[in-house]
Amino acid sequence: MDLESDLILVFHPIAVHFAIALTCVALVLDWVAYWRQRTEWQFAGRLCFFVGVLALGVTVASGWVEQLLPRPASAYDTQVEGLLFYHEYGGYGVLGFFVILAVIRLRLAEPPPVSLLVCATIGVLGVLVQGYIGAELVYRYGAGVRAVQVLSEQRHEQNKAPEEQSTEASTSNK
Repeated sequence: MDLESDLILVFHPIAVHFAIALTCVALVLDWVAYWRQRTEWQFAGRLCFFVGVLALGVTVASGWVEQLLPRPASAYDTQVEGLLFYHEYGGYGVLGFFVILAVIRLRLAEPPPVSLLVCATIGVLGVLVQGYIGAELVYRYGAGVRAVQVLSEQRHEQNKAPEEQSTEASTSNK
């Protein structure tokens, strides 16, 4: 595989973990700040929230790029296609939900009201469900693993072709 395809295949799982961690930590910090009325916790929650929304955007974008990569046929294709559909469009929905929350949060003064915290809790549950579906795709059906296999086989074939040509040229010169 070349460096670009290596980075694409590795980037989505990395971005996913940042998005999940940041949104979950933001939610915990926001709830603690609400109960304790501490401004430093409010600031930390706000920062984690906005960086988490950015990480969700990067995650969705990298997932979209990854789904464009070739995949070999599999016995699981029917099940994988259904899960991929829910995972892809669920990701768009969760991102849209968090973007709306971010716009609302930008317009509100701190601390965030309970209604926004409840909505953020629902959004984090959506992120966790998306993470579960993504894990099912990888660990049960090998979705990302098969893409790595195809790309490495393509790279191997590309490297093999020039070697065969040079071998043929050297034998015909003798």
